[in-house]
Amino acid sequence: MDPVKRRIYRILVKILLLSLASSACIAKESLRYNLGTSGSSIPYENAVDDLRPGIMVELLPLIMDAAGLKTEKVMLSTKRAAQAFKNGALDFDFFSPEWVPPNEANDNFVFTDPIIDVTEYFITLPENVDRYRTRNQIRSDSIVGTVEGYVYFDANTFTPLAFQSESDLILALRNQRIEVAIMEEAVARYWSAKHGVEISFGAIHTKGSLSLRLHSRHKDKVGTLNNVIQKLSAEGKIQSIIDKYADFSI
Repeated sequence: MDPVKRRIYRILVKILLLSLASSACIAKESLRYNLGTSGSSIPYENAVDDLRPGIMVELLPLIMDAAGLKTEKVMLSTKRAAQAFKNGALDFDFFSPEWVPPNEANDNFVFTDPIIDVTEYFITLPENVDRYRTRNQIRSDSIVGTVEGYVYFDANTFTPLAFQSESDLILALRNQRIEVAIMEEAVARYWSAKHGVEISFGAIHTKGSLSLRLHSRHKDKVGTLNNVIQKLSAEGKIQSIIDKYADFSI
């Protein structure tokens, strides 16, 4: 082989090796997420007991392993996690399309197919429920308990008062610091039972499905994830996990 051809051959080999190395890095890429750091999102992100670590905690490896995707958990507060997802420091989370503010640009993220259904309510004490039965009864000057860092698509239609966790919301209701709060049904049932606080469910805040929300740079993975979600759903594996938490009326 003459010197020119030999040089070209070596260059092509180097390019091939670099390409293979790059492909290997991509294949080993870990998708970063934040889950369960508040300690209060029971039964979704946090454990109910030793046998029930949390619905999302069980669903996540089931879905990602079947999709052949590696993940890496990072520990951030709810508020910091929301910001980290926006700036790309986190790759995915569990989220409902119903929670996205209507004026928020959605070209930075993509959703998978629905995984589980969730319903949020305006919850209050039984003696106050008649004041919060319909959405029209919650006005711009109504003080509504929320969780710091959570997204509320209609936060401009009431006056949010943020607390650190869902547990704190129930205690705030009990101590009459607030009259009404927004909570997901199963989470509200857990903490009301835990703290011995009787609650009533008023108007629905949102009703929809939880999906995986991925940063747009990972939109190429949505097809694979959707296939996995559909397969696991058809096999009853997702429902099997949900059934373990049936006493929370999910």
